[in-house]
Amino acid sequence: MRVLIIEDDMILALSLEIMLKKIGYKEVKKAHTGEKALETIVDFEPDLMLVDIFLGAGISGIDVVKKVQEKKDVPVIYITGNSDDYHRKQAGETDYLSYMVKPITFTELKKVLLTENVK
Repeated sequence: MRVLIIEDDMILALSLEIMLKKIGYKEVKKAHTGEKALETIVDFEPDLMLVDIFLGAGISGIDVVKKVQEKKDVPVIYITGNSDDYHRKQAGETDYLSYMVKPITFTELKKVLLTENVK
C-alpha cells in the first residue's frame, strides 16, 4: 500500500513516516506543499493520504483532497492543528476516514488505521 503524507512541517512528516513504517507500510512518500502533493500523486498514485489542512502558502490540504477525489477515491486521514468548526466543516466537503488533531501518538494513528482497516 502506498501512503502519501502531505505535511509542511518536515519534522512531523518524518515522524509520521517513521510511525507508518513501524506499523508496516513500506511505500511512503512526503510532500511539503499542496502543489508538490498534486505532482507526486500523478506518478505515485497513493492508496492512502495523511493530510495536514494548512500547508502555509499555496493551496490547502483540503483543496488537494478535493482535486484528487474528483478523479479517484483515495482514503484520507486529516492530521491537523485545526480543531475548530470552520475547518471541520471544510473537511466535511470531502470524503475522509478520520480527523485527527495534533499532536497525535503512534498508538492513536495505529488505532485509526486498524479501525478503518486501511492495510
